[in-house]
Amino acid sequence: MPHLAPQLAAFIRPPVCVLGFGNRLWRDDGAGSHLAETLGGCPGVTAVDGGAVPENHLEQVVRAGPGCVLLVDAADFGGRPGEARLLEPSALARAGLSTHAGSAQMLARYLAARTGAPVALLAIQPADCSAGDGLSPPVAEAVAALVAYFRNEQAQALRSMR
Repeated sequence: MPHLAPQLAAFIRPPVCVLGFGNRLWRDDGAGSHLAETLGGCPGVTAVDGGAVPENHLEQVVRAGPGCVLLVDAADFGGRPGEARLLEPSALARAGLSTHAGSAQMLARYLAARTGAPVALLAIQPADCSAGDGLSPPVAEAVAALVAYFRNEQAQALRSMR
């Protein structure tokens, strides 16, 4: 995640809202959902688990009054399993990277219009999207690293505001 941290730092404007989504019944496809659930209670972050139907949670994101919105989903961009990339949501539709491509682009446009906040997609390269629950080891490691990043960065930001 060393290459991702500077990109995230440049994108993030507190307060952060993370909308993670994906279908947990298809293993790594649920990476975004797992990340949002794990981030729950992280100071400075509103984490929304959109599950398989993130459209049902858009107003929760709007009510959070975010400074930025980070959509998190599994996406096959040809990277190493567990690799994460920060992308403009429109890049997914052009490249055909995700089963949620049109949805991620639509969510981003809607949320940007409703919140006035910048929106980006944090894509996590899946290793296994077969039927079943639980994340593959590389994707579970990526989710844990992202949780640690957010907890550390938000804690630092809160300390500097005191």
